[in-house]
Amino acid sequence: MIVVFGSTGNVGRHVVTGLVAAGERVRAFTRDPARARFDESVEVVTGDLKDPGTVLAALAGADGVYVATSPDALAHELTVAAALRRCGVGRVVKLSSVAANAPVTDSYGAAHAAAENAFMESGAEWTALRPAGYMSNVLQWRSSITSQDRVYQPYGKVRRAVIDPEDVAAVAVACLTTAGHHTKAYQLTGPEALTAPQQTARVSAALGRPLEFVDVDPEQARNGMIRAGMPPELVDGLLSSMADPGPLRGGTPQPTVRQITGRPPVTFDSWLARHLTELRG
Repeated sequence: MIVVFGSTGNVGRHVVTGLVAAGERVRAFTRDPARARFDESVEVVTGDLKDPGTVLAALAGADGVYVATSPDALAHELTVAAALRRCGVGRVVKLSSVAANAPVTDSYGAAHAAAENAFMESGAEWTALRPAGYMSNVLQWRSSITSQDRVYQPYGKVRRAVIDPEDVAAVAVACLTTAGHHTKAYQLTGPEALTAPQQTARVSAALGRPLEFVDVDPEQARNGMIRAGMPPELVDGLLSSMADPGPLRGGTPQPTVRQITGRPPVTFDSWLARHLTELRG
């Protein structure tokens, strides 16, 4: 039995699908079972990471665990790590971030690194997945594309080898179902490093309409994110990670996806072709 925390998330829902396809028994943990539209073989359990009792109940009889929570919820991941230790679960895969690569330079990376350390100490065989950023983040541009034919983002000149969430999920499934991944922290990227203006140009070509990229002042971006309800410390950490162009922050494509899954990672253009309807809103 493999328990998936974050089962309806950007990556988690594909982890569930991949595990089912691999013939595994899957238990999907969720606060909202209405969103858990999975194969009938999947056992859906309702719970809340704020409630350690529901976490312990979900882990009954579990052999492996996939963990992904919101980026500001370190306490939730510590709850899962403590429950793993108590239940003696054998294997855990934690969805982390390239921001956790040493040297850790911001609060966002520090939270992921602290969670990774908690899973290392849980007694389970552990693996950390550190994606560079997701192609699906482009979907956050829909509103301004639709209303203004513009894309707004800070640090537009920084290259990032963003990755398809389904590729991250494929790596997670492999780590949960095959040996050889204990104590590994995998940096995951797509096949090419693109700036935000380059991504915008690709989106423009795919949609068949001109789009303008606007490089937003970081302080303006910070104020907007905080007004939207994000904790200031999390915002500062995210912006710091976005500003770092180094290879350890996803600035250089890595061969990890191919090495683990046996196939190349999806290109940005291929991802766009699959998601044009969503981009059009």
